[in-house]
Amino acid sequence: MAIGRISGPLLKQNLIRDGVNLAFETDLLYLDVNNSRIGVNNASPTTDIDVIGTTRSTTLTVDNQLNVGSLHITGNTISSDLETISFQPAAGNPTIYHSKLQIDDLQFSGNTISTTVSNSNLEFRPNGTGQLTVVGNTNITGNLFVSGNIEATGNITIGGNITIGDALTDSITINASIQSSLVPQTSDVYDLGSASFRWRTMYVDDMYADTLNLPTLDIGQLEFRDNRITTKTGQDLYIDGNSAGGVRLGNFRFADNVITNVVINAVTQIVHTGNGYFKIGGTNGFVPPVGSDAQRPTAYAVTGMTRYNTNSKALEVWDGLAWASPAGSSGAVSETDANEIAAIYAIILG
Repeated sequence: MAIGRISGPLLKQNLIRDGVNLAFETDLLYLDVNNSRIGVNNASPTTDIDVIGTTRSTTLTVDNQLNVGSLHITGNTISSDLETISFQPAAGNPTIYHSKLQIDDLQFSGNTISTTVSNSNLEFRPNGTGQLTVVGNTNITGNLFVSGNIEATGNITIGGNITIGDALTDSITINASIQSSLVPQTSDVYDLGSASFRWRTMYVDDMYADTLNLPTLDIGQLEFRDNRITTKTGQDLYIDGNSAGGVRLGNFRFADNVITNVVINAVTQIVHTGNGYFKIGGTNGFVPPVGSDAQRPTAYAVTGMTRYNTNSKALEVWDGLAWASPAGSSGAVSETDANEIAAIYAIILG
């Protein structure tokens, strides 16, 4: 195929064209000599080179700005005349690779999402009722602030100190059982309840307390209030020592029907007040201390001490100086004398 060539003055005149545009095959190649523009498949080029169709090039160098539809590339900036820029790779699993991506104050680098402005927040906001789902383990090395609710269906392990609530108006509801001991960090510092907010009922097997302060304590049929112990149903109050043990009240020990002053050489006293007096009821008598002349407690006898003398077979009283008859200086009738008097009266009276 022969190729025609134009040269010399004729080529120059054809290219200058004197303000008349040159068209090849109508618009296949259009030279706008007035505006210094070239159109390819375009008879009305609006830029220096205006192509309608597909252009192929092994290397394309743009010194200033590249405009592709509504997309503009200038230097290291990609901008759009529209509100969004869409990247849509082909194939079934499209992927866009980049070492670092920055959107306003947000930066994506490797597996890290961070903010570029110092002390600014990083916010994740699902739309509407959407949720933020984190799949896999989550490690938070800083503080976690939650203004809403927290719900966990699995187990929770928390190390370090825990503060729940910041006022008495906050509350804690425990629907599960507790499978550990409740041990305070420091003894004799913290309380369970207060004078204004008390627990209603406590169910325990054993209780160990150094001090128990209760206005009223109910145990079975007994009521303990202030300094009184009262049965609730009008029944007797039993205080029994186990087996051979007795009951101690002060210096006294009660065991079966015996009351013992456990302090050696101490005086046991029954004191009445006002017009009260000592009375022993019933129709039987009472037995005073019994002993012989040799067993008299003269060394520590006090005035009024009374005993039964097995030698004289009569009562005797310490008058402050000696043992005397309760009848005074006239003396008392001994058992022997009484028997002799009774025999004489029997002979006389028949």
